[in-house]
Amino acid sequence: MDNSTKKYILDIIEKDNCPFTEYEVYGFFTGLVLSSYEKNIIEDKIIKFLDLSQKSLLIVDNLLENIRSKIQASSFEIFEDKDNSNDHKASSLSEWTYYFLISFQGNYQQDNISPEIEEILAIYDEVSQIKQKYKLDEKENVTKESLNDINSFLVKSTLYLFNKNNDK
Repeated sequence: MDNSTKKYILDIIEKDNCPFTEYEVYGFFTGLVLSSYEKNIIEDKIIKFLDLSQKSLLIVDNLLENIRSKIQASSFEIFEDKDNSNDHKASSLSEWTYYFLISFQGNYQQDNISPEIEEILAIYDEVSQIKQKYKLDEKENVTKESLNDINSFLVKSTLYLFNKNNDK
């Protein structure tokens, strides 16, 4: 995640003593950006789910716009290759994906969802369970490559979902 996005997320977490990690918050807000909820519903979800106060809504608006502009410019990223350990990367991807699904999935009716989107969401669900279901490979370079591939898939599919949603 780039520095401006991280700054907004950390401001939100600090301002309201939000109990979620930065990647949980990041995934949640990315899911909201890709949803087609009205602004009042988005704000209501944010306040209720993340337990944020009204005073955070200005920062929230800035964060949503920041994520939206990164996606539109195809400069969206979840983590950079140089970030932290493989265990941290796996946790970050898992947290980001789980909270993305929480905020995004309520937006689609099961009978209205395309097979492509259904497949992407199924993979996201699998990624959200990395830490629970999978053991990281003991070969450092294999694990690093796998996590980078997962990150790349999440980024590309997020761009796809955004574009698909805006084609409606």
